[in-house]
Amino acid sequence: MEKSEEWLVRGMSEQNPAALESLMDLYASNIYGLVHRILQGAVSREDIEECVSDVFAAAWNRTAEYEPRRGSYKTWLLILAKYKALDYRRRLRPETRSGKMLVETELMAETDTEQIVLDRETQEEFLALIDRLEDKDRIIFYRRYYYYESVEEIAAAVGLTAKAVENRLYRARKKLKEQMETVRTEGIS
Repeated sequence: MEKSEEWLVRGMSEQNPAALESLMDLYASNIYGLVHRILQGAVSREDIEECVSDVFAAAWNRTAEYEPRRGSYKTWLLILAKYKALDYRRRLRPETRSGKMLVETELMAETDTEQIVLDRETQEEFLALIDRLEDKDRIIFYRRYYYYESVEEIAAAVGLTAKAVENRLYRARKKLKEQMETVRTEGIS
């Protein structure tokens, strides 16, 4: 029986073992895939599995921090997984600069306005702005910058050409940049 997101959040907040088990059944493959993409080539398989376990432990202890108005619980978990994996990468391979996030390197090339994306103080506003994108653009954006999928993988999944995906990503980044500038001056509405 599939559990509702509300049940999962409540169960995790109350540290109900059945909720944790359901959460792992539902999202383990998504979280493993994301962590693997980030850590691939930098650490061992055991380190990847340890990181995935740490994501679930963090969710167990921090679900009270989740706010539904900011996005789905799955999105919250994947963001938690992304930052756990990036922390692992920095901790286990501190001598390499290749641990920079894909979103950081691509968005930084645009202008320094996009640096706001990575600023923890504005991260919530940025996620809210992403949620305002058209459905297909939002899906493409998340798949590229949060799931670290290649343009070709995204194109195949959403039924577009690679060039169309690149164009949508460019327009989404441009739109988000403009909206972030507005947030900086006026706040989010």
